[in-house]
Amino acid sequence: MSTWELPTLAKRVDPVSARWYLIEFHRRFALPTACLVLAMVGIPLGLSSKKSGKSGGFVLTIVLVFVYYFISLVGVSLARQGRVSPGFGAWLANLVFFAAALFLLWQAERRPIALSAFRLPWKRNPLPASVPAHERRHRRRDPASAFERAATRRRVFSASFPTLLDDYVLRDFFVYLGMIVSAFLVLLLVFTLFELLSDILRNQTPFIVVAEYLLNVSPYLLYSVAPLIMLLAVLITFGLMNRSNEITAIKATGTSIYRIVTPVLAAAAMLAAGLFFADQFYLPHTNKRQEALHNQIKGKPPQTYLRPDRRWIFGQHNDIYYYQFFDPDRDQFANLTIFQIDPVSFAITQRIHAERAHWADSMSRWIYEQGWQRSLRGAAISTYRNFEVSTFPELSESPSYFKKEVKQYSEMNYEELRRYIRDLQQSGFDVVRLRVQLNKKLSFPLITLIMAVIAIPFSLSAAKKGAITGVAVAVSIAVVYTVVSRLFEAMGDLSQLPPALAAWSPDLIFALVGAYLILKVPT
Repeated sequence: MSTWELPTLAKRVDPVSARWYLIEFHRRFALPTACLVLAMVGIPLGLSSKKSGKSGGFVLTIVLVFVYYFISLVGVSLARQGRVSPGFGAWLANLVFFAAALFLLWQAERRPIALSAFRLPWKRNPLPASVPAHERRHRRRDPASAFERAATRRRVFSASFPTLLDDYVLRDFFVYLGMIVSAFLVLLLVFTLFELLSDILRNQTPFIVVAEYLLNVSPYLLYSVAPLIMLLAVLITFGLMNRSNEITAIKATGTSIYRIVTPVLAAAAMLAAGLFFADQFYLPHTNKRQEALHNQIKGKPPQTYLRPDRRWIFGQHNDIYYYQFFDPDRDQFANLTIFQIDPVSFAITQRIHAERAHWADSMSRWIYEQGWQRSLRGAAISTYRNFEVSTFPELSESPSYFKKEVKQYSEMNYEELRRYIRDLQQSGFDVVRLRVQLNKKLSFPLITLIMAVIAIPFSLSAAKKGAITGVAVAVSIAVVYTVVSRLFEAMGDLSQLPPALAAWSPDLIFALVGAYLILKVPT
């Protein structure tokens, strides 16, 4: 709708719908105004962020965006419930940040605002101000400092292998990996919670259900971003080592760069193997549970989740749907059975079975093929008929009623999905997309190791340009990989490439690029 239609329509509908129209009307003005309000907050903070550096400003920006987003969602939710006016709810975040901007600008006129608390944990501690400038430069460039820290540091491993060098590199790597995993997990959970906040408030979902959902969705989220996490961890680890000349000091002893990166590559290979086994034995169970909780939060109809290849869903009119397969893209069912239940006695009054069913937009009905219909009276069959093609107007559920937001292949391990594909193939269904996902269950964990290989040459070349450059490089590589992966996956779904080639091509391309770049690194 156009902006000026919204207040006009709000006068013609019921009060509940009117609130929604007015909230949308005010949000169309509040969101553009947020650009000005956030800029007003950024000016005094930017002028006083010299000590924290670029990385501190980057972290502070993310925090402020989350705060603005959270206040905006809270205001809109309160307005939808009628607790505050639509205008106040839509403008709440802007008002809060405008007040904060005025306060910060007033403070900036009086004295600078210290933002040293936003210094990132991996920033090297600066030397005291009492140390002369030439001595400070000498200490920063002293290669021996790397060996002094290694000698005085308490080892994690006491065996002869890994060596002291491996222990030194792995300690930093696991510290940064842990911090990045924690940061990503918090960001993903916050975004997920914000996305479901309106459904939680509307359906009055208990807190324990929301907490259980976030707990079960966390493994799936971390599995999805594991390559980017590995990429960032390797970039930061070797980028900081190179920036502090630790790589140069180690190479001066005759140690090759390949030997320095070996422990991190071994750790990446172990993580890739862990992702594969998690996808086989752990993720299918958590995905089933989180999908059940997600539908509960969304207020969707009850259904079963223990067997993704066998679904039971309650209909809208005392019907129970059972099916083996549902294609959400083509709106097709395979082996569909509908049970009509008497709401008083809970007895089955009619049963309909069809080998196939598809949705006809022109008729707004399901077309059932090659099936039969039984009407029951008690334990006896009153009527029975076979049909080649038939429709049932009383079954009015649209395709969106059955569609899920998480693909069911994520709820199966490799062997279960392979058997599922075989059964559907025997029934004559197109299983190309599922075959692509079957091969991705093997190719996706391996990309974590490949990302570690690609990150090494970039970390050694971009280290002098700061931490933000490393983050930008990581995001750029992740975007390129996502585009390439989606491109080949789409080509595989359209049968333009064999499923195995579509799933493995991104791994092969990035592996070749990573091998070429790492061989060009001066050793």
